[in-house]
Amino acid sequence: MADVYSRSGIKTLPEVTSIAQKVRATRRKYGMTQAQVAGLSGTGLRFVSELERGKPTVALDKVLAVLSVLGLRLEVTGDDA
Repeated sequence: MADVYSRSGIKTLPEVTSIAQKVRATRRKYGMTQAQVAGLSGTGLRFVSELERGKPTVALDKVLAVLSVLGLRLEVTGDDA
């Protein structure tokens, strides 16, 4: 798989791209605009746009707010320590 870099040169992880695609698809499924999601989640239009484009440096608290508005949740899995 080829590495993907943002405009700032920061490597974008596959998980970031996956979240971005899911947010955009779910927003569209509900017929919502980016501005509506931004308003309901207490974020800005620019933030929602950057999130949907897979910007790798977005703030986690804002990501979680957007996911909540869209009825999505973030799950972290891994090996048990």
